[in-house]
Amino acid sequence: MSDLRPSVKATYSSAEGGPPYSVTATVNDIPVCLRASVPDPFVRQTIRLHWWDALRMLVRGRGLTVVVVVSAPVEIMNDVLELDDQTLIPGRTRHAAFHQSMHGKLQSFGERP
Repeated sequence: MSDLRPSVKATYSSAEGGPPYSVTATVNDIPVCLRASVPDPFVRQTIRLHWWDALRMLVRGRGLTVVVVVSAPVEIMNDVLELDDQTLIPGRTRHAAFHQSMHGKLQSFGERP
């Protein structure tokens, strides 16, 4: 195992503040499930409907819309998003470095004859 990749430094600890994520599931805008404390944003959510409820929704012509939302405090969501090195989140060092490099490139572009 000589090709280990370095781990990303964690900026929060679920041991201190508890699991930071919550999962909410709705069917046709009706809340059916709320899991308030989930330790991992990559969850599997299963929603089971009774056949009578599904048939009633289809007969009414409304269809069936299932929405599952995983949420967390903004700072924690930004930490997860920033795992992608192409993500630029305002107020972060990568965002500032990008703007600084673009500013330098624009200045050098304006200096050319």
